[in-house]
Amino acid sequence: MFQQNNVTCNKQTVLMLFLTRAVLSFFIISIFSLILGEVPAVNAVTPTVETAETFDSKLELALGSVAALVLKNQKKVTLTVIDLFNYETQERDTQTELLEEKITASLYQKLPKQVVPYYEIVYLRLEWKSTFPEIKHEPLTEDIAKLTEANWLLTGTHQNIKGLLSVQLKLFDLTSAELLWETNIGSKTAVENELAESIPDESELEKQSLEEIVRLRINQDSTARLAQDVLSVIAPVTTPVSEPVLQDSGSEEVGADADKSEFSPLESTIPATEDKPTPEGMVMLPEGEFLMGSYLGNEDELPDHLVFIKGFYLDQHELTNADYSSCSKCERGQGGFDTSDPLQPTVYVDWKNADIFCKTQNKRLPTEEEWEYAARAGSEDEYSFGDNISQLENYAWLKKNTEDLGLWGAKKVATKKPNQWGLYDLYGNVMEWVQNYYRPNYFASVRKQDEPQGLAKAPDEEYPLRVVRGGAWGGMHKAGMPEGMRSAKRYAFVEWTRSFQIGFRCAKDLPADNILKE
Repeated sequence: MFQQNNVTCNKQTVLMLFLTRAVLSFFIISIFSLILGEVPAVNAVTPTVETAETFDSKLELALGSVAALVLKNQKKVTLTVIDLFNYETQERDTQTELLEEKITASLYQKLPKQVVPYYEIVYLRLEWKSTFPEIKHEPLTEDIAKLTEANWLLTGTHQNIKGLLSVQLKLFDLTSAELLWETNIGSKTAVENELAESIPDESELEKQSLEEIVRLRINQDSTARLAQDVLSVIAPVTTPVSEPVLQDSGSEEVGADADKSEFSPLESTIPATEDKPTPEGMVMLPEGEFLMGSYLGNEDELPDHLVFIKGFYLDQHELTNADYSSCSKCERGQGGFDTSDPLQPTVYVDWKNADIFCKTQNKRLPTEEEWEYAARAGSEDEYSFGDNISQLENYAWLKKNTEDLGLWGAKKVATKKPNQWGLYDLYGNVMEWVQNYYRPNYFASVRKQDEPQGLAKAPDEEYPLRVVRGGAWGGMHKAGMPEGMRSAKRYAFVEWTRSFQIGFRCAKDLPADNILKE
């Protein structure tokens, strides 16, 4: 019995020794494994998961800075996140949408009452495409920003560097065009470093005028690029709405037959088709897109935005007294600086009589969009010929070559150089009525799908304002100054105004089977 107990004890002792050695061996092997693995771990690349977490934490810190800037501002501002373009393509992509949604959600948590929700941006883009299906390009960054009624814009670019995400963020004040803040999250590539060397830093940008920055943008980018340009900013200059022009009892014009321009008129660059000849005295304009408005101009010219125009005919010059006299049921007023020569533009015609005349000719007044399209003639500058105002006298009768010389009143039509499309006097001589009712905000009517040509009725029916374009030879409202003749310049007059400054020209739709394209 005792012998059996001794055998059992011996077996238990051996088993315990074996287990003890096994545990000790496992412990030693584990220590050696850790020691051997410690050296390569020092230089190991951070796993992708950790890199993503690091990026997210840096992004949150950056967005915290943005939120702090918003809260520190003395005035309550609204912030929107739009267009974080792909750095390589300068276009929107899937990563753009993911980043915008992520950044907007983070900022919305921090500032729920001061950040435009992501879903609203998505809705505005869908609404834009449904309203303007003919426009092939994405809406401009500032177009969407304007629709959100935000004050600040967070935008930028993104790219992948060796599989890792890198983002550049820029915060703009949409009212002053000021770059408020910027940062890079992630490493910079060689391309970014080259770009950093070629682009002025923030301190240098502050020294440049906004006009220089904008001109640099326009010189570098086509209209399609403008639709993707994240550095586009809005700089409104508030200008009051023009009051109705009163009849002037001043003296009759002197020197109406001023010398003609030394420049020979250019032939129209728009060809007519053989089967459908262009109506006499008109020019056929092709369909196309153009950038309407100006973010360097007045507040009612904002925002500049892409507009699609169908092909149409437009009178080559302003309507003359000889033309207007052919309408037996058309009326006009009289007053100071009136015109009487058959080849002078007819003036003292209110909007309704201008509209009546065009309809008697199976024509119509041009829309505001058509008028600016014709005035620009393919140019994105202040004038069809560029930004050099010293050339303006070659194309327009204005204060400098009339009133300042004692030559008061409008001059004979088509005596200055035409623009590239063969159209005369779109700048100066007399201002011109167009179809549209006036509202200071383009998008007040642009977003209405049932009113593609603008407002169907006046906002104030007792005082219906109509848009007038083009500047004049002189007179009131600084219409004879270079500023008053810019392609984007808008005037507003009550529609019964009869003025020595205002005339008109007519437009006409192309036949359905004769739509001319660029």
